[in-house]
Amino acid sequence: MKRYPKKILSILIAVLMFCMMLSGCDFSLGGSKKALRPPEVVIDAEGVATWDEIGSAVYYAYVIDDGEEDFCVERSVQLSDGQTIRVKAVSGSEEYQDSPYSEPKTYRISEHQIKLSPPTVAVGVDGLAVWNPDPHASHYIYTIGGGEECLTEKCSVQLSDGQTLRVKAVGDGGRYLDSDFSDEKTYHAGSVQEHDHTDVNSDGLCDYCGNRVIEELSFYAVNDLHGKFMDTSSQPGLDEFTTYLKDLYADPAREEILLSSGDMWQGSVESSSNKGQLMTEWMNEAGFVSMTLGNHEFDWGQDVLTPNSELAEFPFLAINVTYNGRTPDYCKASTIVERGGVKIGIIGAIGDCLSSISGEFQTGLSFATGSNLTTLVKNEATRLKNEEGCDLIVYSIHDGGTGFSSSGVNSVKNSDIEWYDTSLSNGYVDLVFEGHTHTRYILQDEYGVYHIQASSENRYISCADVSYNTVTEEFEVKPRLISSSTYAKSSTKDDPCVGELFSKYFPEENPYETILGVNAIYRTDDEIGECVAKLYYEKGVETWGDEYPIVAAGGMLKTRNPYDLSAGAVTYADLYSLLPFDNAIVLGRIRGSDLKKRILGSTNSSYHVYSAPGISSSSVSDSQYYYIIVDTYTAYYSWNNIEEVARLDNKTYARDILAEFISEAGWA
Repeated sequence: MKRYPKKILSILIAVLMFCMMLSGCDFSLGGSKKALRPPEVVIDAEGVATWDEIGSAVYYAYVIDDGEEDFCVERSVQLSDGQTIRVKAVSGSEEYQDSPYSEPKTYRISEHQIKLSPPTVAVGVDGLAVWNPDPHASHYIYTIGGGEECLTEKCSVQLSDGQTLRVKAVGDGGRYLDSDFSDEKTYHAGSVQEHDHTDVNSDGLCDYCGNRVIEELSFYAVNDLHGKFMDTSSQPGLDEFTTYLKDLYADPAREEILLSSGDMWQGSVESSSNKGQLMTEWMNEAGFVSMTLGNHEFDWGQDVLTPNSELAEFPFLAINVTYNGRTPDYCKASTIVERGGVKIGIIGAIGDCLSSISGEFQTGLSFATGSNLTTLVKNEATRLKNEEGCDLIVYSIHDGGTGFSSSGVNSVKNSDIEWYDTSLSNGYVDLVFEGHTHTRYILQDEYGVYHIQASSENRYISCADVSYNTVTEEFEVKPRLISSSTYAKSSTKDDPCVGELFSKYFPEENPYETILGVNAIYRTDDEIGECVAKLYYEKGVETWGDEYPIVAAGGMLKTRNPYDLSAGAVTYADLYSLLPFDNAIVLGRIRGSDLKKRILGSTNSSYHVYSAPGISSSSVSDSQYYYIIVDTYTAYYSWNNIEEVARLDNKTYARDILAEFISEAGWA
């Protein structure tokens, strides 16, 4: 409370009254002026008197007991035991006069006294009796064997064999009253009695029996694996990784929890050709407890998600996904796992990346973002803690940042984490695993919560070692990133389940060994895109050219890792990694103005366009319609305003027409 000296407040009042005179205000306290309402005063248990704000009041006058009138602007005054206060509102309006004084209110500590709880006493194997400190106790009284009462400010007493102890907490002589004595505790040397663990000094050991009360947990998270199942020249496969995981599970000193933050299926021939089923089976074998859905899990539409969710022995998580206004059957908001007596709630969400899904699969699909997502996660975290009794809340979100250092921990401001509302870190979420941006970092926000993302495609995995005190419920998190050079060493024995799964889905032809043809020289991302755009045009003319005058072809033709093609033999697996998307080739109709701006004149470096002879922006009429060949990603990107006229229904995609081109010695 801010009080003003009477002399200063008198000057302020005089100045205010002078200003009111200049404005023609009537200072008469009588007449027809209406008095302000007296404030309503309440006194809390600590003796703070507060009152409601009175409109048109400029300050307040109060009297304690029968003392002098005092003044304040703020609406609170601290009282002592037995003091009585009355308050009035002082008008600052020509329409009102001061209020009458309020009814007197008296503060009596006795009406708010609280009896302290008896201490919880534990006796260790060495005879040291300890009890929980009470912040409102001034000291403690104890008796040994029914003897005289002794005073101590400590929370421990040394006992000898056979001695019995009782302890009570002594109040402050005011609001807090003495507790009752605790139950008797007896020290028997050489024996440990049945007891509840305590850890008053937070050293991780039970004060009574000395047993460790810390559970060691290790969380491992995989993000953006993109189906990279087999070993390649640029990427370690999952055979050594599986062995590494199973070795971790065999360590009795820790409890492991393995989860995914999305984009697990799409990106390789071994996974995409069976719509992620191979990867889902591997995740069962590896012991995943959950998978957050990523945007590329939607690359084949929702029909693929349900059978995969039924195949999985773990839940798919996405708290913010709705389809036609309802939560789909293939995902849940959260899951609960228990390790070493610690109950862990895992919440999953997909980020603001609906636009990265092909437009033909967006109809009816919605991702809650921003404050709406925050509310969903807060409510679920509260439910998991209060109703399910979860001790830790882990948030796995398929979204993340870029531009952070990968070495060490980045301490960041809340404003630096735009994809995540850090209010979640204020008591709702304890640890965050992220994905989507293929970035490697460890961040710690202003609330102390760690955010971890581990690059992509099996280069790293995220890890957080958590030491959880099951008595005090305190925990410590040690985050780290584990490189594939650690878990995919040449000395690590391959787990046979990887080879067995591959053989199950590819019993005859191995797409990594079947040679399509030869590439004579190194091809860049741009060269590949330009070639595919021309092949789109040729395929379109071959299919629809007799009926429709096709003027251009191409669109968004961005390659994926490894982004380029080396000279030498080419396999279908090579092309699948470069062009993994199952985007159908379509004949599209587009207005000339959009053709010039969106396609021919696109400034997007990932757009590659082949124009028919004689076609350029200058030869295109704004109002006329034209026919072009694109794939469904470009066609259904709403910004382009392309109307689909027809499509190739023979499951021929960009990689397939490039494979045909190479097999016919196009790049030999």
